[in-house]
Amino acid sequence: MGKIRINNMKFYTKNGVLPQERILGQQLEVDVELRLPLDQAGKTDDVNDTVSYAEVNDQIAQRLANHSYNLIEAVASAILDDIEAEHGKKLDSALIRIRKYSVPMPGVFDNIEIEMEREFV
Repeated sequence: MGKIRINNMKFYTKNGVLPQERILGQQLEVDVELRLPLDQAGKTDDVNDTVSYAEVNDQIAQRLANHSYNLIEAVASAILDDIEAEHGKKLDSALIRIRKYSVPMPGVFDNIEIEMEREFV
């Protein structure tokens, strides 16, 4: 078994519950962890025996460029839907973490982060 991780992808989005979040927008950071067998790809050196992380990055970029959501939980779920539709047959599971900065609420904190995992078996 193996893992492919794409860490700290940054996207400017207009997601959020509050009107100012949708007007001003904000940066989201996204981590993706894909779990799948990697032995064959290691032997063949063929991208068809794995999942192209460039394709996954493009899928996420397209999702965030073309859709707005109130909740980052909904963003994570939609990303997992896209990954499952395109790559689910090759994957055992996928894990998504999304961090949101500059959240308009009182208190001192670095970010808000959600994590969502889905199995494809």
